Amino acid sequence: MSSPLLASRSVCPIPSPRASRAALAAAVVGALLTGCGGSSSGGSPSATPVATGDQPTVDLHIDQMSVETGAVTVDELVAHGRALFVANFNTLDGAGRPEATGTGGTRTRREAPQNFNRLSGPDANSCAGCHNEPGVGGGGDNVANVFVLAQANAFVDFSGAPGDDFDLDDVANERATIGMNGSGFVELLAREMTSDLHDLRDTASGIAMVSGNPTPVALVTKGVDFGTLTANPDGSFDTSLVEGVDGDLVVKPFHQKGVVVSLREFTNNAMNHHHGIQTRERFGAGVDHDADGIADELLEGDVTALTLFQATLPVPGRVLPEDRAALSAVANGEVLFSAIGCADCHIPELVLDSSIFTEPNPYNPPGNLQVADVSTPLSVDLTQAGPGPHVQPEIGGSVRVRAYTDLKRHDMGTALGEPLVQAGVGETLFLTKKLWGMASEPPFMHHGRCTTIEEAILEHGGDSEYTRTAFLGLSASERRDVIAFLKTLQIMPEGSDSLVDTAPFSGFIGDEPAMLTHLDQADVESGAVDVDQVFEHGRKLFAAKFNSLDGGGRPEATGTGALRARRDLPENFNRISAPDAGSCAACHNVPRQGGGGDNVANVFVLAQGFPFVNFDGGAGDGFDDHRLSTVGNERNTLGMFGAGYIELLARELTVELQQAATDISADALSEGVALSRPLVAKGIEFGTIAASATGVLDTSGVEGVDEDLVVKPFHQKGVVVSLREFSNNAFNHHHGMQTTERFGLGVDHDGDGMSDELTIGDVTAMSLYQALLPPPGRVLPSDPGKRAAVDQGEALFESIGCASCHVPELVLDSAIFTEPNPFNPAGNLLVTQVSAPVAVDLSTSGPGPRLPVELDGSVRVPAYTDLKRHDLGPGLAEAKVQAGVPTTEFLTKKLWGMSNEPPFMHHGRALTIDEAIRMHGGDAQATQDAYLALTDAERRALVDFLHTLQVVPADGPLEIVE
Repeated sequence: MSSPLLASRSVCPIPSPRASRAALAAAVVGALLTGCGGSSSGGSPSATPVATGDQPTVDLHIDQMSVETGAVTVDELVAHGRALFVANFNTLDGAGRPEATGTGGTRTRREAPQNFNRLSGPDANSCAGCHNEPGVGGGGDNVANVFVLAQANAFVDFSGAPGDDFDLDDVANERATIGMNGSGFVELLAREMTSDLHDLRDTASGIAMVSGNPTPVALVTKGVDFGTLTANPDGSFDTSLVEGVDGDLVVKPFHQKGVVVSLREFTNNAMNHHHGIQTRERFGAGVDHDADGIADELLEGDVTALTLFQATLPVPGRVLPEDRAALSAVANGEVLFSAIGCADCHIPELVLDSSIFTEPNPYNPPGNLQVADVSTPLSVDLTQAGPGPHVQPEIGGSVRVRAYTDLKRHDMGTALGEPLVQAGVGETLFLTKKLWGMASEPPFMHHGRCTTIEEAILEHGGDSEYTRTAFLGLSASERRDVIAFLKTLQIMPEGSDSLVDTAPFSGFIGDEPAMLTHLDQADVESGAVDVDQVFEHGRKLFAAKFNSLDGGGRPEATGTGALRARRDLPENFNRISAPDAGSCAACHNVPRQGGGGDNVANVFVLAQGFPFVNFDGGAGDGFDDHRLSTVGNERNTLGMFGAGYIELLARELTVELQQAATDISADALSEGVALSRPLVAKGIEFGTIAASATGVLDTSGVEGVDEDLVVKPFHQKGVVVSLREFSNNAFNHHHGMQTTERFGLGVDHDGDGMSDELTIGDVTAMSLYQALLPPPGRVLPSDPGKRAAVDQGEALFESIGCASCHVPELVLDSAIFTEPNPFNPAGNLLVTQVSAPVAVDLSTSGPGPRLPVELDGSVRVPAYTDLKRHDLGPGLAEAKVQAGVPTTEFLTKKLWGMSNEPPFMHHGRALTIDEAIRMHGGDAQATQDAYLALTDAERRALVDFLHTLQVVPADGPLEIVE
């Protein structure tokens, strides 16, 4: 290993060249064809292209020996672990497991598009695809729920075949994603508790052997009672009265059932299960267990780095309200929390004897690095390592860990029972939830079905039934005080100096809606709220974790708005037919809010029309037998950066197309003869338009757009007119939030007791927020040879035909975005319903960067699309027809920003750009053939060019060099 970590990369702005890309491409092609040296756009001699093409996401691996010898520092290990945690693994990393299940068993080979499976896995591209709330390493939205134990199956599709004859409710235990903040301290607590329990057991065993009599011993450690063990004279043990821990007395603090010993075991499991990344320590050195052509996908040192990153994630703290009455309520709530018995299991603090985290864990099971495997365990002081805030040790070196848990399993009652037994743990037994940080990581409970804290408390049963009863016996005010206390348990901003902070009082004691205010459309139209305020309100809506107090959920309505038989908790969410997410940002977050999404957030389009998909052929399935692959069209989440420019382009294209139709109709009628003309707008050919001698239009020759000639630039099938229509659809479909303009003023259409869940002004704010998201730009290499390869790739992109559909730029006549869209369909705010449309200049409003405006007021939009539908061939055909669009037709993907919004293609099944290109067929078959006819170096150069198309940092330049 030449270097333990990559050197840091410098990023510097350069002027954005305004030279025509086509002219530049032509010049490069000329140079390639003639063999001339040529010159760059700046006039300097061209360098020899050095193309790299697609690369593994992880370009550096760490050997465990480098860790043990200290060649890699703790800070470098944590940084490497973070890089691994956020990495969007691709096939060059070894992602995917064609011939292995998520438990490591073998299966019949599965390749794209069966390289992912949302239920049995692989189901995610990165750890941070799920663990991202409120930041990297945190919990996850319901959209990222995992179907635990389904990974043991080869490929869950509900086909009814042997090994696939399940219903959704018996194939797995659905679980919400738990946050990892403070997990190093939690693992240390579990180790010390385990050591104590083993000492008690061994002492009792010694006494039994000497006395010849069975010897019972109370298993109590750190004040937590794990029942009684009896040691027998023959060295055996009676564990029938042991409670809350396995018979081996190893406290397993991870997974909601308490079945995973260490962060290392958790990591080894998850890497294979979720990503198809197989670690050397689990599967063997040089072993390609999953037959994907790559062995040693992660080394022991990599797993150590991932473990240490998670172990050093800062502990959660408390955020107290800046209001005397609210602070008094919090204090009273904390007293009541103990008085009614919550603290019996959610013990406020456990004392850790030592904060020194050693790796590997001495209790690791086989398949994970053992203490005997290393020359020297890594040793890290968690009170100092990693980012703050840090827990301060006591004078004697102990640490008070305020995790609000006893790290013991308890019976939660039959209502919370899961369908499958995991690792021998009963269906109703769960590890006591760690409450620190909980207020920052909704939803609540193991399945994520509770959107408020009170809902979560009321779901408790079994061993905690007495506490639930006591909670219900409190006055309404006292219940709110308990919740006010729990709301203070939050994850602090990384790098904070203190574990306690204050914040302005929200005005709510107890649970509160995610959106505390709503926007009146009249205030938007009158200018009473300015564009910046509207944008900020839209940003909050996009990030809001809607709960039942907002109107989240739709008990009596489907995702299309049709009525259904009532579905209440725990059937208030359904990962297939929805509601399937708590917030917009839960899916749109790569590389940041507003972007694309990990495969874990894929949506099953059209499944929302069913009442409650369960794959049992019952009422929820519309009495149809579905398969996972056919119940909906699985789609990856698209990024919204630059969406305002896209909508404006679609409007101008629509105006041109409809004007062409009006003109030919009038001309045919005037001349008394049938006419036929090419239908062209902004240089894009949409087939032909014809009119009879009487002026009747014939649209049978129209291509790539509906007969109404309205260009619909959103959804991968091109079926949504505007950001407003997209928002109205998504609010109901994904979150069960019903907008006034779609469902009517004062109407509680879904029967959840809430009407006007989002106002017309709210939807305007949401539309403008997305419209003002900055456009993507380019990130160019500073190395002359690599830059030459990019230029060569750009020329090839045009010469082999990619640019015939992925048109590099379209010219927008005006950057003035008006809301509402004049072509909105019914069910969305119309121009006739406002006093005056809201007008915003995209070239001056919102965060940067922004596209420059030409002297004539036009804007060149380098989105790499023609906003037209094309047939991509049977290999990409979907299961269902959407809005009349054939299953093989898709809107040309906008390529700007594509490189840092993987995965690729409509379903997210392509993990590299090369794979995406090779999937093209149909109208793009000739281009795919031309691509395959290129040399390897030329293909790499084309891919290098596409990798420059990135979402760039906010408020920076559109082009950067790194």
